[in-house]
Amino acid sequence: MCNGITLARHCLMRNEYGRKYPELLDPNGRGYYGRFAFDEYLDELDMTVGEAILSPTRIFAPVIVRILKKHWRDVTGLIHNTGGGQTKCLRLGKNIRYVKDDPIDPDPVFRLIQKEAKVGWREMFEDFNMGTGFEIIVKRGSVDDVISITERFGLGAKVIGRCERSDGRNRLTIKSKYGKFEYR
Repeated sequence: MCNGITLARHCLMRNEYGRKYPELLDPNGRGYYGRFAFDEYLDELDMTVGEAILSPTRIFAPVIVRILKKHWRDVTGLIHNTGGGQTKCLRLGKNIRYVKDDPIDPDPVFRLIQKEAKVGWREMFEDFNMGTGFEIIVKRGSVDDVISITERFGLGAKVIGRCERSDGRNRLTIKSKYGKFEYR
């Protein structure tokens, strides 16, 4: 398993970039094996491959501060989905079963990476946030207002699942149109 952005670069970018910039490569790795130029425009992405790979990470701090000011008693978890993708929640809490049964449909760049890298969707959900940059675990009574606050910041938000008790260690179930995946 690789870091998500490393996998994206390696499976999308042409091998000429590795020859031209060998310092970018892992000496023990496969190198770049993709078929795209950095400045190649793809209709399915509505941008160049380089723009898709280098799109900046959203800064969630302002919206989180606003939510916590109003709902700090009802927020039971905050997860910034970088490094660990959709499985990062497994690091939070004890004896919790996270059920993500209505995940956000992945952005087109994730479908492209999956196709080009020839990796399974299970690994994609482990390595990438799949379009869910931040998760807020909140009590039911505050859900609508938390979504409303988030939308006022120009961000999309929806309920993607729920938390249940788990015997023993934390568990995660993701049910998506790409399959059902279980993680521990």
